[in-house]
Amino acid sequence: MPTSPRRTAARTLSRLLMTALLAAAPLGLSGCWLFAASQESQGTKVPAQYLGLADKSLAIVVYADQASTDEFPSSRTEISNFLAAAFRTKLPSARLLDQREVSAWQDDTLNWNALPEKDIGKHFSTDRVLYIELIAYTTRANASFGDLQGHIKAVCKVFEVDQPGNGPAWSDVVEVRWPKDRPLDPTTGSEIAVRKRALELFSTELVNRFVEHREYPDSLRDQAQ
Repeated sequence: MPTSPRRTAARTLSRLLMTALLAAAPLGLSGCWLFAASQESQGTKVPAQYLGLADKSLAIVVYADQASTDEFPSSRTEISNFLAAAFRTKLPSARLLDQREVSAWQDDTLNWNALPEKDIGKHFSTDRVLYIELIAYTTRANASFGDLQGHIKAVCKVFEVDQPGNGPAWSDVVEVRWPKDRPLDPTTGSEIAVRKRALELFSTELVNRFVEHREYPDSLRDQAQ
């Protein structure tokens, strides 16, 4: 049966569109590569503050006060899970203890936060303990107006379980806000989305303390998001 002119024209148009897409693909990839090269050239190389987590077993232990857990019951789990994702991307050789095991132990152990951090590591038979004490964990910049701005601040410490002494091998205060420069009107965003972005930023900022990385101007960082 001969092919109708309409069907022939449709097939011809389809081939032309596919050819155009294939021709455009390298240009898109080239654009992505050029943007990455631009970031690489403008970024500032920052050394790791602490290098003792590579190839070590690690327990992430989060302490949140009663006010934080009342408002955000899953705060410990959220922080641990986002940190685990950041470690898998940036420092995959660190062997992370299953967070569910840590959470269950916290729930079952009375006054667990009074124990020395190294004893917690010995309990779990890990080489290192990353202890995170939350100071702030909020999603609203102004409670009276309800403006949205994620804010996470924590004292973070690494303990080397196999080394003598009780003090940390590394400590720092990590604090982030998202959006960084201004709160959002609650009609333009959701509280869940704001908390997610703050958690991503906090996890990246913390894990970057343990790896060499590059920091970029805010304008470039915004383009990459």
